[in-house]
Amino acid sequence: MISMALALALLLQTTPKASVSGMVVHSATGEPLAGVSVTIARTDAPLGAFGQMVAGDHPPVEVTLTSALLTTLSEELSSAARDGNAPPGGGAREALAMSALPIADIHSIIASPDGAIGVIYKSAPPMMTDSQGRFTFSGLDPGTYKLIFKANGFARQDYGQRSAAGTGIPLVLGQGQSKSDIVMRMVPVSAVGGRVFDKAGQPLAAVPVQLFRFVFDENGQKKMQRSASAQTDDRGEYRIFYLSPGRYYLSAGNPPGQQNLPQGVQLPPELALLGAGNYVSANRIDEKYAISYFPGVGDENAATAIDIPPGADVGGIDLSLNMQQSYRVRGRVIDSRTSQPPPSANVTLEVIRTDVVDDLFGGGGFPYGDGTPIYNAADGTFELKNVVPGAYRLRVSLPNPPPPRPPDFANMSEAQRNAFIETMMAGDRASPRAVTTVKVANSDVEGLTVTVGLTASIPGRIRNEPGAAMPLPPVDFLRIQLKSITDFGQPGDGQPVQPIKDDGQFRIDGIVPGDYRLVVVGLPEGFYLKEARSGETDLLNNSLRVTGSSPAALDLVISSKVGRVDGTVADARGQAGPGAHVVLIPDSNRNRTELFRPVLSDATGHFAIPAVTPGDYRLVAWEFLEPFAFFDSRLILQAEEAGTKIHIAESSRQTINLKALAAPGN
Repeated sequence: MISMALALALLLQTTPKASVSGMVVHSATGEPLAGVSVTIARTDAPLGAFGQMVAGDHPPVEVTLTSALLTTLSEELSSAARDGNAPPGGGAREALAMSALPIADIHSIIASPDGAIGVIYKSAPPMMTDSQGRFTFSGLDPGTYKLIFKANGFARQDYGQRSAAGTGIPLVLGQGQSKSDIVMRMVPVSAVGGRVFDKAGQPLAAVPVQLFRFVFDENGQKKMQRSASAQTDDRGEYRIFYLSPGRYYLSAGNPPGQQNLPQGVQLPPELALLGAGNYVSANRIDEKYAISYFPGVGDENAATAIDIPPGADVGGIDLSLNMQQSYRVRGRVIDSRTSQPPPSANVTLEVIRTDVVDDLFGGGGFPYGDGTPIYNAADGTFELKNVVPGAYRLRVSLPNPPPPRPPDFANMSEAQRNAFIETMMAGDRASPRAVTTVKVANSDVEGLTVTVGLTASIPGRIRNEPGAAMPLPPVDFLRIQLKSITDFGQPGDGQPVQPIKDDGQFRIDGIVPGDYRLVVVGLPEGFYLKEARSGETDLLNNSLRVTGSSPAALDLVISSKVGRVDGTVADARGQAGPGAHVVLIPDSNRNRTELFRPVLSDATGHFAIPAVTPGDYRLVAWEFLEPFAFFDSRLILQAEEAGTKIHIAESSRQTINLKALAAPGN
């Protein structure tokens, strides 16, 4: 029998803590750097329901959530849920997830574009290097971490990062492990500058200049990502500084956007200061200029890259611009129910944004116009003026009649208020509408016919596979979306109105006619989507066509019989390949981007890909990649030629060793 003293000793025993220490030096001179901010973030922290709530979220840029912000958000969600002020069917789950997060122990949380979450704990807050460039973090729990370094005059870098937008090397720390061989070589920042002038050679003032890169998002779409911006001075000169070295592209000019002021009306300078952000002066005539890409082309895909070395000040990147022209968009609206123009219609035009940073703020959606009505009920025609060249999304909806009398919220119960709001929201989602894409180039757009139709309401159910040993796991934060095939990245106008019920039932409202792909995000850990059907349509391999009548109910089946792949990566010399990008690429159904599974190898070259959907894949490792770059067709071809073919069976586990490839040049 175990003694009382021994039992007490076992209860009091604590897990041995780990530590990380190292040195920061100048990449060119090797001199130690003092005053560098060093942050250690745990990337495998147990986040519980909060982790499931944010699963699948991919911010276009790195976002930091401070402890104060998390506390405020948690309090507001809890208050709204407690007081009944949360939106119908929402708020309570989020409040519960936030309350389970150990906010009192958290300094901040970092959300990265690749979906990774890093937790910085108050027990190991960011620190500064000493006079010898040294730093030490102690008292760390076992787990996987990343190190982040920041200093004025140097590029912000993760430990092991090998490109401007790449990721670093994961550090796996065991119980009591002390890792003291970290040497971080900081790279000096750079700058680029030039002049912007008109066709007569005259300098152009207050013109926006943007430095950008091409990236892929989580949907496999190639987009522009703004890296930095500036505007020209009165001499037409600009300078963009504090740049991480790397390959960039440059544009100058005014992007497309809404122009809602009546024609000829200008804001006074004191009010204009609240708006566009351009230089404002009573002596300046505000002009708009068409966007041009260095070295002077109108298409971003024809732009020439600018390679900026570490610590360089690149000059002479000049551009000549033309005045921005505006055009009209004209068309006609037809109600599919009557084949006649509707008595009223809301017509809006919003910019299709190509910059992932703009995704933070969404589309415009404001009506264009010069002060005159844009819809004529007599013949169903509409006219949008002052539209500058660009790609747009034209939305038409038929307004719902207002309630017979204003609601008396003061005398309503919480249930009555929620019921009224839900009724109004349901009516808006069900109203006839249409969405179409409009491309404005160098002329007016004429003769559009937009047919509005009733939106679909699609019921569905998610269930466990027949014969499963366990009931349906919690699916509180499961997101079921229908994403347009023709305008991918834009979900259907409707989302599940209520949380998924305990028996797995859900409903998606407000889906406009069109072709859609099913996307399911936030499955419970250790599960995959085994089947998805709408009647006879297999939604794992086919799109869903939504017409005037609602399609059959969605039937989603999940399974816990996932596969797993482990292995190691070696470099060209046969040594461990730390920080390699290992990607599992499906042999088919590559439009299902959720089947692509990227991971990083750790400092020993080891990698693990858990919860893999069974199927046929190519397994490949690259020395380094930027987030989602594996969607590039060149890399897909490289994976097909040099990757390891692998079949993942249900509940299987395989170990495969890889040799890292060099990614093709940009």
